[in-house]
Amino acid sequence: MSTVAFITRDMAGTTQHGNFSEDTPARIDAAHAKDISLNLSPADVESYSRQGGNLHINLANGQELVIENYYSYGSSGGKNLFLSQDGDFTEVVLEDKSSGMLFATYEPLDLTGKWSAYDEMVFLDVDRIEPVVAPLAAPLFGGLGAAGAAAGVVGAAAIAGGGGSDSGGTNGIVPTVDDPDASYPVSGSTTEPVVITGTGAPGSEVTVTVGTSTATATVDDDGVWSVTFPVDDLPEDGNYDSTVHVVDPNGTEFDLDGPSVVIDTVATVDLDEGQAGGDDLINAAEAADGVTLTGTAEAGATVEVTFQGVTRTVTAIEDGTWSADFAASEIASGEYDSEVSVTATDTFGNSDSVTGTVRVDTTTAVAIDNGQAGGDDIVSNAEATAGLTLTGTGEAGASVSVTVEGVTRTATVDADGNWAAEFEAGSLPAGEYDTTVSATSTDAAGNTATATADLHVDTVVDPLALNSGSIEGDNVVNEIERSDGVTLTGTVEPGSAVVVQLGDATETATVDADGNWSASFAAADIAQGSYDAAVVVSATDAVGNTSEITDTLAIDTEVVPFTSDSVTDDDVVSLAESSAGLSMSGTVEPGSTVQVTIQGVTRNALVDPDGNWTAEFEAGDLREGTYEATAAITATDPAGNTQTLIEEFSVDTEYDAPNIGDVISTGTSVSGVFSDDFEAGDTIHELTSTGSVSDVSGTETDLGNGETLYDFDADVPDGSHLVVNRVDDAGNSSGTLVVLEDGAGATVLNHSGLAQFNIDELNLVHADAVDLTLTEADINALSGNANKLTVHGESDDTLTITGATAAGTETVDGETFNVYTIGDDGTTLAVDEDVNVLI
Repeated sequence: MSTVAFITRDMAGTTQHGNFSEDTPARIDAAHAKDISLNLSPADVESYSRQGGNLHINLANGQELVIENYYSYGSSGGKNLFLSQDGDFTEVVLEDKSSGMLFATYEPLDLTGKWSAYDEMVFLDVDRIEPVVAPLAAPLFGGLGAAGAAAGVVGAAAIAGGGGSDSGGTNGIVPTVDDPDASYPVSGSTTEPVVITGTGAPGSEVTVTVGTSTATATVDDDGVWSVTFPVDDLPEDGNYDSTVHVVDPNGTEFDLDGPSVVIDTVATVDLDEGQAGGDDLINAAEAADGVTLTGTAEAGATVEVTFQGVTRTVTAIEDGTWSADFAASEIASGEYDSEVSVTATDTFGNSDSVTGTVRVDTTTAVAIDNGQAGGDDIVSNAEATAGLTLTGTGEAGASVSVTVEGVTRTATVDADGNWAAEFEAGSLPAGEYDTTVSATSTDAAGNTATATADLHVDTVVDPLALNSGSIEGDNVVNEIERSDGVTLTGTVEPGSAVVVQLGDATETATVDADGNWSASFAAADIAQGSYDAAVVVSATDAVGNTSEITDTLAIDTEVVPFTSDSVTDDDVVSLAESSAGLSMSGTVEPGSTVQVTIQGVTRNALVDPDGNWTAEFEAGDLREGTYEATAAITATDPAGNTQTLIEEFSVDTEYDAPNIGDVISTGTSVSGVFSDDFEAGDTIHELTSTGSVSDVSGTETDLGNGETLYDFDADVPDGSHLVVNRVDDAGNSSGTLVVLEDGAGATVLNHSGLAQFNIDELNLVHADAVDLTLTEADINALSGNANKLTVHGESDDTLTITGATAAGTETVDGETFNVYTIGDDGTTLAVDEDVNVLI
């Protein structure tokens, strides 16, 4: 992108040459320029716009040129813009349009045949020599130095004038203007006229034009001319380039540039509207920071600003604005109107004055009423719940921000100077505390004032508590505790009234000076059973706040559940059951303890987490025999309640082994047996020689006299033995082993089938010459009922008893038996006195 050359000329006629940079936008400062010529043609320019005091030129190639301060005020007056290229010289006339855009018209200036004041502003673009003194003569005198250029000017004038004895004019005299580059200032106080002089051929008619004013003269005989413009005949304020038109006696015409005339007879000054932040009003904050007053005047003018009796002297800057600072100490506090007086004197000595008024308002006030919240400055719960209105006074129309506990509400002071701020329900934190009300007022001027007041908030009955964890020691009322009555206690705010409800009963509590309360309930107030009784404690404090707490109190006056299972399935304890140990069970309230007592023997039951209890009695805890017994079962639940259940049952540990009177033998087998004490339900079993057990069936025949014949359906062969077994109604089982094999020995006791029976009697009568050895273990293995064995036999039978001790005799059913004891556990052997016993 190429650079654009420029030429500027100031009021003194001094020109400066230069080039815009290649940047976009490219800038030059024309603050002191009167004329600006750009090396461009109108076709090169796309648009013009005004932005502040600057002229922006957008070129067709996309480049943007900025002529800064083109519209600034100053001694240079209005500026002239020209476009020049290839010797053409065009003036640009700009008219304002909307939004800062400018409408341009172009007025080409014909510089041919005259000495022009703009010759120095022309771009010829001939070998890039620019500018030249005489544009049209330059091709004829190109390359000349300064003297040659001057000669070229004279030659050009002569050619343009024509006539004369030489090449043209009268005697070749070319008219001139004295000091054409001079500038004549005319201010409002100037009385001297503007005089423009020059030379020419005597008799020539000279016409000088300054703006819209024209004066004429005739060249005298000395070749001198002079025109005078009285001050009153000059045009209005502005910068004017004078022109001189000369017609010599031969009719040759000459147009010359004359000196410039700068007319400035008026100074202007303005005071901006909207001082002190835009509202022409100084509030306390603005006054505290000091105030700057502003306005406009001619650039460079001296401005005197008087405010509050203080005068500041400042200078209007290039853009025509001025500002004067006044310190806070120079502004009196209060509320009043203050005059501002401004006088501006420009560089020509012209002056202008203006006055204005600025409002000063640096004071305001706010207050909070005494006796808030119903008159006592105490906010109760009812007041807080209904919504709280805080009130006060202030400057009418002021806005008031009221803050309590971080919650802010706003209000406006009415015409009477009163304000009210509404705090809706829930705005303030609940509790009892002292707080501060802060009210900040901001009036129309922006002044602020703050007031504070103390406020007590009491929205709770504090503290209200129930000593629930220590009622009767464990917070559970058992039957004993209920019968004595129950007292509930707690704490509350001193001076409060407390009402306590327990279940359906209500009592008014007594409250001491320290806030300890108690309420007593009689046994009749508390229903028996196991349940949670509702406890409701209501309190009302001295300011009318109410509080309520609820809880429950466990009432447990019974052991529930509490059950006991039957001692046995049939409620009869047999010998086997007694010998195996007796177990009792049931259910109880979890966490309870259970004790069971039978026949003076007490056992503590085990209670699992689900409340299932079991009490174990060992063999021997129940005495043997047949009798009615009771079990006393006592449970104590976690609350301390005690309850006893009684279970009745029978004990039947007595049994009779069947007695076999005789057998029916064929010599090789047995086909039946006789007995004098057969009972219904007695069974007969065969112990075979192979070690197995088979049931023997047959037919019972009552023979009278208490004797019964049991006739087998199938004979029992020799080598086998019989077991006659009896199970009574109590479930006691007892059997008699009948040995049938002659000469039987140890193999009898080794038969595996004996384990099925409780053998309490051994009958050797029906076998000859039985030779049997018995040990303590053999005896104990035969029967689980007791450790006693009764042996029936005859004199051909021999019984060897290992480790036995004779212990006397006993008589059973008229028959004598020798008694022996074996070992230390009470094993006993009763042997028919006819049997041979070896110890």
